[in-house]
Amino acid sequence: MDPQLQHAQLAAILGADPSPFETIISHLMSSSNEQQSNAELLFNLCKQTNPDSLFLKLGHMLQTSPHMEARAMSAILLRKQLTQDDSLIWNRLSPDTQSSLKSILLTCVQKEEAKTILKKLYDTVSELASSVLPDNSWPELLPFMFQCVSSDNFKLQESAFLIFAQLSQYIGETLIPHIKHLHHVFLQCLTSSGSSDVRIAALSAVINLFSV
Repeated sequence: MDPQLQHAQLAAILGADPSPFETIISHLMSSSNEQQSNAELLFNLCKQTNPDSLFLKLGHMLQTSPHMEARAMSAILLRKQLTQDDSLIWNRLSPDTQSSLKSILLTCVQKEEAKTILKKLYDTVSELASSVLPDNSWPELLPFMFQCVSSDNFKLQESAFLIFAQLSQYIGETLIPHIKHLHHVFLQCLTSSGSSDVRIAALSAVINLFSV
């Protein structure tokens, strides 16, 4: 690819107009091998040259796109790129970008309504937390989850329990100092919650946590 053309494409993808970035994400899901390959090439070039802008764009799409497919793909890409990439791309992001992404993820857990996307969000939050929580690099996460569990919103309660259930599998030892409080909260929801989904999620969290 011509270097000047490549530079212009990257500038457009990461620029203020969201359309070129949305097109790239759409092409990553394309059934056309040519479209998908070209989109992967440009995505990886963005990751190499300006990872902060790329991942903030993904976070913005996850938070604001009206299209479920785009939000779902954003959650998947964030999880795969930030937690499974051999180059540890998370450590290359600026502290401001890391902070923004963590905030966006928690905001989306609160506001997202589509269950299929929420499941992907839980995976992303849990896998990222398993990397950064043991170093206390996400101090807002556990207070946020306790706040969700203590709220009157069944969706938030279920979300927190499902994240707790996954975290227990990854980094259960990090949760041990909170075990007394967790035991009280879990027991309360198991015995008195008006939502069967919340009770099932709480039971899953209890089983995983107490098998650590």
